Amino acid sequence: MESTSPAASPPTPATATTATATATATADHRATLRTLLCAEVLSMTGSQLSAVALPWFALQSTGSPAAMSKVMAAQMVAVAVFGLLGASLAGRLGPRKVLLLADTARAPLIALVPLLHSAGLLGTPVFMVLLFAVGSFFAPYVASQQAILPALVGDDETLLSKANARLQGATRLTILLGPLAAGLLIAAMGAPAVLFLDALSFLCSAILLRWGLPRDLPIAVAPRRGRLRDSMAVLFRDRMLGHWTLAQILGESAWQALFALIPVFVLLRHGSSTLSGVLLGAFGGGALLGTFLVGPALRRLSNLRLAVLGRAGQGIAFLALLLPLGPGALTVFLVVVGLLNGVSNAPMAAVRTAAIPAPLRSSTLTVIAAGALSGGTLGLAAAGTAVESAGIQRTFMGLAIVQACGAALFLVGAASAARRREVDG
Repeated sequence: MESTSPAASPPTPATATTATATATATADHRATLRTLLCAEVLSMTGSQLSAVALPWFALQSTGSPAAMSKVMAAQMVAVAVFGLLGASLAGRLGPRKVLLLADTARAPLIALVPLLHSAGLLGTPVFMVLLFAVGSFFAPYVASQQAILPALVGDDETLLSKANARLQGATRLTILLGPLAAGLLIAAMGAPAVLFLDALSFLCSAILLRWGLPRDLPIAVAPRRGRLRDSMAVLFRDRMLGHWTLAQILGESAWQALFALIPVFVLLRHGSSTLSGVLLGAFGGGALLGTFLVGPALRRLSNLRLAVLGRAGQGIAFLALLLPLGPGALTVFLVVVGLLNGVSNAPMAAVRTAAIPAPLRSSTLTVIAAGALSGGTLGLAAAGTAVESAGIQRTFMGLAIVQACGAALFLVGAASAARRREVDG
């Protein structure tokens, strides 16, 4: 029997040209994404080296734990302050310029630390100013990485989720390997040399981004005035974004407090520095595995459902801290919560990014990043005081409650998003 459907006609020259142009654009965007990932590995590797080398160098150069704390606190204060003040600037410049500016500026700032020390000019106030300047770029940089992804893969949540998973996988890998490498390099070369390596990593990242990120990426830019006000309005108006931002602030405070308390737990209960490294590595390994599972999981679940399952599971898993955990149980706990965190972060970021109006993505994501990082700073600051006043077990119980509250806020926001999608059809 002959087919009644029309015969396929040969492609016209215009159709063939359009298909070729689309394929070329897709290949270019994949190459740009690879460039972004390589730059992230370079930049984050250097940051992980500094995360170990800077406090070590500060303690050596000042001879005072109190001065070291002030120096490191200056960096975290800048993260919070410039997360808000830098939102308008991030929106005006756009993600590409922010990424380039951050890496280009941080390279000489980090290099100045050992250079000024060798010249006898690195007093504690100068040290604090330098690290305040370094910290001021962190929130806009993290936000710009997420804001640039829709220009590379589009607004489709699944593609955004996979791209975010690759970016976070690169970050997790450096977090897993960076501190170990830093310890070995400090022992072999000294902290000043490691800081120079960090400066070099920022410089190489800036060169790579300047070469590999096109100037004509299709990124919408907000009007010149009112970016911060408009971004805050987006967070207050959209229930999902507002609840998720509060959830992330609470969650990050619990995470950073937990990371700070792991060495304390080990010291008080077991006195083994090796065990502390194993426990932190257990979380890093679980989180890295979680990012690898995002792609397979999205074949069965939507981004929203995967994010909800991961965050709800994380809140439930944290209740294990109500129990007196030994080293083995705590290791399993950290692997599990790391995996849940890794598998839910990318789809959460994808849903959130797609929900923000394109012209306000850079500024709004900068505000969100600043809030989360500020929450983490509060968690770090409060952890030691809480242990001294309440003990390690009660502090762990407090972290479980904070994380559970964060998970509840996340679920409320997700329910709002689900209802909106049902209405939209």
